Amino acid sequence: MTKNLELPYRLVPEWALLQALPKHIHSRFSAALVLLHHELPEALSWRQIAIKCAISPYHFHRQFSELFHETPGRYLSRLRLQQAVSALLLDNHQSVTDIALHCGYSSSQALGKVLKRETGLSASDIRAMAQHATPAETALLLAKLAHPGAAPLPLAAIQKSLSLEQQLAQTMPTELRWYPKRGYRNLPDSSPDWDHLCRQHAEKTLRLVVCTPIRELNLPWNDIAAKVGDWQCDEVLHDHYIDAGYFLCCEVQVVSDSGYSAALEALFWQVEQHQFNINPARQLIEMVRQLPCDRDQGVVFSLQLPVLMA
Repeated sequence: MTKNLELPYRLVPEWALLQALPKHIHSRFSAALVLLHHELPEALSWRQIAIKCAISPYHFHRQFSELFHETPGRYLSRLRLQQAVSALLLDNHQSVTDIALHCGYSSSQALGKVLKRETGLSASDIRAMAQHATPAETALLLAKLAHPGAAPLPLAAIQKSLSLEQQLAQTMPTELRWYPKRGYRNLPDSSPDWDHLCRQHAEKTLRLVVCTPIRELNLPWNDIAAKVGDWQCDEVLHDHYIDAGYFLCCEVQVVSDSGYSAALEALFWQVEQHQFNINPARQLIEMVRQLPCDRDQGVVFSLQLPVLMA
C-alpha cells in the first residue's frame, strides 16, 4: 500500500547519483555541480570548472561521464537548454536574445540552433506552448531535457527509455489521506504558474494553493481555469472551498521543471497501480511546503490527487 510521508522525497538526479561516492570525491563533484549551475551566464567550459575544483580535466571528464551517464559538455549543454526552455515558457516579456545570453549562449541564433536540434522546435514555438499546448504536450517537451537514465538490470528492458527523473519518480512514496473541507481566499489576479507565484509572493508563496480542475487537464493551458488562493488567511475571508475527500498525496523535492513533471506523472501512474479511480469532479491540489535557500536545494511540493473510494 502507500507509505507515510515523514520527509520529502528528493527527486533530484544529481543528489541520487552522488550518494554512492566516497566523501572526498563527493565533495569535489558537489562543488563542480554548484559551479555548473551558478556560472551558466558566464559560459564557463567544463574544463575551466574542473580546474577550479582542483580536478584534472582528463579525470573529471572520465569520472563525470561514468557517474552521470553523459559527458560534462553534454550535461552543461542540457542544463543551459533546460533554463532557456523554462524561461521561454514562463516569460513573454524577456527577449529571446536576453534569455540566450543569460543562459550562456552567444546569441539568439545560437540558442535557436540548439533548440531545433534537441527539441525540433523554435523559440517562438515554445513560447506559444505556454498558451496553446496541453500539459501532456508540455511534459513531452520537458522529458527531452531530463537527465539520461541508467537502467539497472533486470528492469533495463522496461526502463531504458525513461529519464532518471522518471526512474526516481517510480519509487516516490505516496500516502492516501482523507481531508475535511478546506477553504481559501481566491486570488484572481495571480498566475497559477509556480515560478510566477514565487517571484510575486516570495516567502508568502508558502501560503498559497493552486487548484486545477481534473476535467480540464487535457485542455490547452489557456483553457484551464486553475485557481490560486491563500489557504492560511483568516477563515472569514474564505470565498472558495475544496470539498472533503480522499487524496493520493506526495511530498517531493525537485530542482527542475522536468523533475516536477515526472513527479506529477508518477502520481497519476500510482493511482492506477493502487487501482484507485481519480475523482473527475474535483481538483488537483498543489502547495509549496519549502522554498530553497538557493537554486540547488530545489522546492518541496505537496501534490494531492483526488480519488474515489469504493
